[in-house]
Amino acid sequence: MSLKTGRSSTSDGTSSKAVEEMAVLDKRSALQRWVEKLAIFIERPFNKFGGTSLNLFYHTDTLAVFLWLVVAFSGLYLTFFYQFGFDASYRAVAKMESQVLAHIVRAIHRYASASAMIVTVLHGIRLFFMDRFRGARWLAWVSGVVMVVFLWLEGLTGYWLVWDQRAQLITSSFRAMLGRFAPAFFSWMLVAGKNDQSWILMTILLFLHVLLFGLIALFFWWHIMRLQRPRFLPARYWLVGSGVVLVLVSALFPLGMLPKTDFGWVPDRISLDPFFLLMIPYTLSPSSIWIWVGLGVVSLVLGLVPWITLRKPNSPIEIHPENCTGCTLCSKDCPYKAISMLERAPGSGHKFLAQVDAKLCVGCGVCLGSCETEAISLNQLSETVIWQSVEARLARQTQQAVTVCFTCERHATQGARPYLVDQPLSQAGVEVIPVPCVAVLPPHLIARVMAGGAGEVRVVGCPPGDCSRREGNTWAEERLNRTRLPRLKKSLEDAPIYTFWLPPDQFAQSLPVLAPRAGQPVGDGAKPGTSMPVLAWNHFAIAFGVLALLLAGQIWLTQVWSPRILAEPQAYVQLVLPDPGVLVFTADRYTQKFGEQPARLLLLDGEKVLLDRPYPFAEKDQNSPLVLEFPAGLAEHDFHFGLAGSSGANRLDYYHRTVSLEAGQVWIIMVDQLPRPK
Repeated sequence: MSLKTGRSSTSDGTSSKAVEEMAVLDKRSALQRWVEKLAIFIERPFNKFGGTSLNLFYHTDTLAVFLWLVVAFSGLYLTFFYQFGFDASYRAVAKMESQVLAHIVRAIHRYASASAMIVTVLHGIRLFFMDRFRGARWLAWVSGVVMVVFLWLEGLTGYWLVWDQRAQLITSSFRAMLGRFAPAFFSWMLVAGKNDQSWILMTILLFLHVLLFGLIALFFWWHIMRLQRPRFLPARYWLVGSGVVLVLVSALFPLGMLPKTDFGWVPDRISLDPFFLLMIPYTLSPSSIWIWVGLGVVSLVLGLVPWITLRKPNSPIEIHPENCTGCTLCSKDCPYKAISMLERAPGSGHKFLAQVDAKLCVGCGVCLGSCETEAISLNQLSETVIWQSVEARLARQTQQAVTVCFTCERHATQGARPYLVDQPLSQAGVEVIPVPCVAVLPPHLIARVMAGGAGEVRVVGCPPGDCSRREGNTWAEERLNRTRLPRLKKSLEDAPIYTFWLPPDQFAQSLPVLAPRAGQPVGDGAKPGTSMPVLAWNHFAIAFGVLALLLAGQIWLTQVWSPRILAEPQAYVQLVLPDPGVLVFTADRYTQKFGEQPARLLLLDGEKVLLDRPYPFAEKDQNSPLVLEFPAGLAEHDFHFGLAGSSGANRLDYYHRTVSLEAGQVWIIMVDQLPRPK
């Protein structure tokens, strides 16, 4: 999309060709623009009723940090009451649930974890459609992807520590993922539970849980290390409001307890958290390893997004030393620590010279608006280029009062798009000029536009917290309001220069032919020329009421999503041999008794042969744990396990039991010590 302009002359009177075409510097993919359009549609009710300043989608980064701090402190509190061991861990959590304060803190820990996962993913989606992952920002993107993986593992281990039915499914999924190592893990776990050594596993799980949180903190540091002025916590009203909502919802909706892990039964239906346990029901079979492989591939592809997309990152800015006065404003305003000030040689006229680090510069253009001497340009975009476009627009106008409306690339590809194609507002005296970000406009350029014949100037950018250049809208507003250098001329304090901070689909609200004039309410309570939208009590009530509903909806999803674990009514029998070598001695006794070398290890269900395997095993398998599972009908069963000769005539039983099995029941035959033949 481009803007066609006519011919004009430059301010110095020399003949020149004005800018024939000024491309909107939005080179995002169609997928990114589509995702942004979807996000804007979802956010529309929040902006309409709660106001843009209280749109939680604009604060997902700081809300994620706040929520993970809540998770950390609530988890630390719960750890003081935690005990180690299958039975001890479950009893400790049950005791927490029976005490008012502890069960509220436990609910806060659970709900804050899921909420943090949600807002972290939402933050990643915003970074994607805002194109904040290419070039120098690759580190923030890759560390963010790794953090999401660690956050998911953190939640998974948290559920595992409770040792209830959810932990049982996680354990079964882990067994399936281990493949040939699963028998060793499962048999060791059963023996540990039998011999009061299960505290070892639970200690390892808690250590992993804490270690993962430490790794998340490390990757968070890498996530923000290239940012200047990173935001850690949201505004105070977000801290108080979301904290109160979280406590109230946790008090009203306690977590409760599921039955304890019992590997003798397969749970049929239990409620699962779709934010952490979505994949668990589908990863219980040995073939599920391909699901994990697929998830790993998806994670790897997401991590490689900065390099596998077709668009190249923005070029870094260019410094023109002959124009640089060393004012340091560009260095202070840069969002990414990309500009530093070097001392010039003595006698060179100015003390400092700006220098750009191409490895850190993302080409956002914010620094262009910091410079009053045109010492910076970006992809051939400079103050002169912008002025030539404005000058050509003013020259073609016949209206007495012309409105020049500057807007950013996000507005240009969303709400402003109809007004840019063929310039339908030109006859009404409105010229819409897109720039990469409104922060690229130095205040003296606005003054130049006013002096060049514009009746009024309107600067239309994104709402606070929603700028794709991080701080572009804030810097532009403060420069025009004379609270940040470079400032708008004092003589223009009362000039018709208005700022509008609107969602990208609401550009029309800034147009003088559609929106109110100066002094009348615009958008969500702001007035032209004021700093940012004004908040009223009803905005807070609506915003935090919606937050409470969203949190309640999250809890509802957690309770409602109860996938079926058993495909059909079925029972199972498991044979567990932690150390098959324990049978060697009894094999010798078999030889003494029957006078022949035993040939087979048998598991029978009445006359039905479930297992028939040569014994002794091969030397490499002699000490390898054996775990085998067989389906069994819902009827009476007569299980025999032991040794038999090659003819099958002689049999030495180590185990014999007649049982009736129910749907979901798992009959475990475990031989973990020298059995007594029957």
